[in-house]
Amino acid sequence: MSDFKENVEKLNVRGIVLSSVMTAFGLVVALVWKDTIIATVEYLLPNTDDGTLQGMYISAIAVTVLVMALAKFAITLNERVEKEIDRVQSYFDDED
Repeated sequence: MSDFKENVEKLNVRGIVLSSVMTAFGLVVALVWKDTIIATVEYLLPNTDDGTLQGMYISAIAVTVLVMALAKFAITLNERVEKEIDRVQSYFDDED
């Protein structure tokens, strides 16, 4: 039973819940932008016989590039925040 308590104490429930909520928000945003991106591609590429498939590929590539850029930004921001937290925490650790 002691192993169970240790594992529960190590579990970051708040972080897991926050991550899940942020993922849900991201899905909502993606669904809203999906229609906008499709409409933009249809505007830029007038309908031809194979325009729908071509537009879908262009939309998929555009969204992939956008998501990759946003993920890189989020990772970089997270690294900066972690460094700042460590720096601030070191001030408190030195006083002990």
